Amino acid sequence: MNNIKKYWQQHWYYCWHSSKAYRIGQILTFVLFVSFYLLYSLPFMQDTQAELITIFFVRYVLEAISFVILSHFFIRPALKIYYPRGFSWRTLGKVIFWLSLAALLLALVSVFVSYLPALTKTDMQQITLVNKDSVEGLQMQFSFSTLIIMMWSMHVSLFIFWSLVYLGWQMRQTRIALQQEMQQAQLQQLTNQLNPHFLFNALNSIRALIFEDQHKAADTVTQLAELFRVHLQAHLRPTSSLQEEWALCQHYLSIEQVRLEQRLTLETAIADDVLGQTLPTLTLLTLLENAVKHGISPNNTPGVIRIKAFRATHLNSHWQLSISNSVGLASVCQSTGTGLKNCKKRLQLLFGDKAQLATEHTKTQFSVQLELPYAEQL
Repeated sequence: MNNIKKYWQQHWYYCWHSSKAYRIGQILTFVLFVSFYLLYSLPFMQDTQAELITIFFVRYVLEAISFVILSHFFIRPALKIYYPRGFSWRTLGKVIFWLSLAALLLALVSVFVSYLPALTKTDMQQITLVNKDSVEGLQMQFSFSTLIIMMWSMHVSLFIFWSLVYLGWQMRQTRIALQQEMQQAQLQQLTNQLNPHFLFNALNSIRALIFEDQHKAADTVTQLAELFRVHLQAHLRPTSSLQEEWALCQHYLSIEQVRLEQRLTLETAIADDVLGQTLPTLTLLTLLENAVKHGISPNNTPGVIRIKAFRATHLNSHWQLSISNSVGLASVCQSTGTGLKNCKKRLQLLFGDKAQLATEHTKTQFSVQLELPYAEQL
């Protein structure tokens, strides 16, 4: 009893919940149904029977509406319930039952619709096949039971075809959903790998300040707490907007500015029209950490970090983000390249071949340039 109740709860749930793509598909089904039967009926009518064509058109519209309703309320819920359970003769039998029942109801609609006063000329029990060599044409008569069986078999075929198309579409949607879930999981895993690296750098900055200026160290701890508050919210998502990334980086740069003082000069040029663009979470922070760690920290002389973000003028479908830092003495911390490799992997997962990451190293400057697809803001 509980299983029956649960089945009907699921059945009615699927009856009243559908996606936009499915509704568009049903509209297309309606159009194809009417078009197919209208073309199928033309051999039975003469060219001069325009009124008869109109009457048949009305009939097929009514049948198409019935087909869409039956496929939605009878077949789709059964497929949604039994398809995820996998193949078995029992589930196949239940699906065939709903297919047969829907085909029988549609066959009855097809027969009894001709009893309507305005549609009596579409009575399929007596059919005249037009023959250009004969004035009378070929007369064919069918009994009520024969006509029901013919209609039933035809509609079963149509419902089977509809079910196969629907299941194919469902399999495609499921495959896309699984690919997206795997992609999100990979992005999240790569994002989480950055957290220990980031925490290590931040704590090293505070450790250095403790011996230099305890008040600055205390202020830096406050900045770090605010930074981690924003960071914990940000890293839960695999992607962020440039504006969110920049807000996070400002806290980080404030901490490093206290430690490095005049040795760090920051130059920014971020266009307003790219602030809402998407990039992998912590990408900008990772690149800035590398710039500070390997470009600014090793040198006693002032260094510069430049951040530029703008829409590419030569290619409107993309926008560019570049981070460059001055280069002096070699860093005591040997670069493993993990941060850049991580960024490349996440860009590929998120954008595929639409995104590029390039680096350039000269005697005085190291720069990283990202080219990302531009999404129009609503």
